[in-house]
Amino acid sequence: MTDASTKVRRRAARLSVFSNTALVIVKVAAGLMSGSISVLAEGIQSTVDIFASLMIYVSLGVAGRPPDRRHPYGHGKVESLTSAVQMLLILGSTAFILYQAYRRLLHPRMPDVDWGIGAMGVALVVDLAVSSYLQRVARRTDSLALEAEAQHLRSDMYACAGVLLGLVAVRLTGWAPLDPIIAALLALVVIITAIRLMGVSVRPLLDQSLPAEEEAQIRRALDADDRVMGYHKLRTRQAGSQRHVDVHVMLEDSLRLSEGHAIGEEIEQAIRKTLPNLDVVVHVEPYAEEMSHQAIQHGILDPNEKAPRLSEGPRRGQPGQTDTVSD
Repeated sequence: MTDASTKVRRRAARLSVFSNTALVIVKVAAGLMSGSISVLAEGIQSTVDIFASLMIYVSLGVAGRPPDRRHPYGHGKVESLTSAVQMLLILGSTAFILYQAYRRLLHPRMPDVDWGIGAMGVALVVDLAVSSYLQRVARRTDSLALEAEAQHLRSDMYACAGVLLGLVAVRLTGWAPLDPIIAALLALVVIITAIRLMGVSVRPLLDQSLPAEEEAQIRRALDADDRVMGYHKLRTRQAGSQRHVDVHVMLEDSLRLSEGHAIGEEIEQAIRKTLPNLDVVVHVEPYAEEMSHQAIQHGILDPNEKAPRLSEGPRRGQPGQTDTVSD
C-alpha cells in the first residue's frame, strides 16, 4: 500500500469523525428538546459512530504500515478486526435503543416533532455527502474499513429518513406510540445491517479465499502462458486491502535453473497485473519430476502411464485433474 493511498484513506476517516461528531450534537440536542425517543435513539447511535470512526482512523494508520520482521504479511488485518469491533459496538447501542423504546411504549408521550424534523433533515444531507465520498475512496483504495463505515453511514441515512417520515406521521396523526415504534424498527434495521457487515469483516480474519471471479482472473493469467505446463496448490487470501497469492507452477524439465527463475518472475508480474494490491509468490517445479513425485509418493497416478496435467482445470486439450495434488 502506498503512502499516498494511506493518506487519502485517513483523510476520509478523519472527515467521518468530524461529521459524526457534529451530527451527535445536533441529534442529541434535538432529541432532548423534542422529547422524541426516535430522535434521541439516532443521537445515541451517532455517539457510537464517533468511537467507531476514531477506531477506523487509528486502524488505517496501522494497516498502512509496510511489512516488518514480526509481520511479514503486513498489518492489513487490523482493518478487518476494526470493522468487526465497530459492528459489535453498533449491536450494543441498538440493544439500549430497544430498551428505551419499550419504556416509552409503556408510557407514551407526545414529542415536539419540529426539532426532530429539522435535525433529521440536516443529518440526511450530511450522511449522504459523507457516505458517498467514503464509498468512492473505499473502492479506489480497496479499504474494507472505509467500506464498512460508508455502509454504516448509508444505513444511518436510511434510518434518519425513516425517523423523519415517522415524525411527520406523528404530527399528522397525533398518535404518541408511533415515536417509540419507529425507534424500535430503526434498531432492528441497524441490527440486520451490522450482522451482514460483520460477516464481511470476519471473512478475511479467517483467511478465506479471494472471490471466485478474482481467482478466475488469476487462473486466466496462468492459462495464457504457453510455458506453464501445469499448476496446482493455488492459494489466495486477503488482509485489509492487500491480496496474497501463492501457486506451484510446472515448467519444462530441460530448463536451466536461471531460466526457470526468470520465467517464474515473469509469471508473478503477469499475475500482479490482474488485481490491485496483489502480493504473488510462484514456486517453480519441473513438470516430469513433479508428476513422478505425485505418482510414487502419493499414488495419484500410475507412473507407467502418460501423466496428465496437474492444473486446476483442463487446458489445451490435455486431461486435467482438480484438487488431487499433495506436496
